[in-house]
Amino acid sequence: YEDWCLLAIRIELFLLVHSFRIDVNDAERTSFHETHLPFYYNMYWKKALDPRMYNRDTVVNVLTLIKDVIDINEDSGMVEVKLPDDTNFDHFVKLAEEHRRE
Repeated sequence: YEDWCLLAIRIELFLLVHSFRIDVNDAERTSFHETHLPFYYNMYWKKALDPRMYNRDTVVNVLTLIKDVIDINEDSGMVEVKLPDDTNFDHFVKLAEEHRRE
């Protein structure tokens, strides 16, 4: 069950950040601050991003579970996606499997 949850959050946040960039359509605003992540997650997916579901106390700690896809820029605090927008979904399954084996 946990593996599927991590796979889902990887894909959801990947799509969220890329969709935000497309929706905003502003070269200066390609992402948003980490404190706004729960708001945009709720706006795009119509559900709450609850860190307790991942046994974490903050959303930032949830991102440490999926650091191969999403990261927080240490200087600016902006959410950054590490994969290009044309990444195939089978890549996410491979990442989940690698994480499971660790």
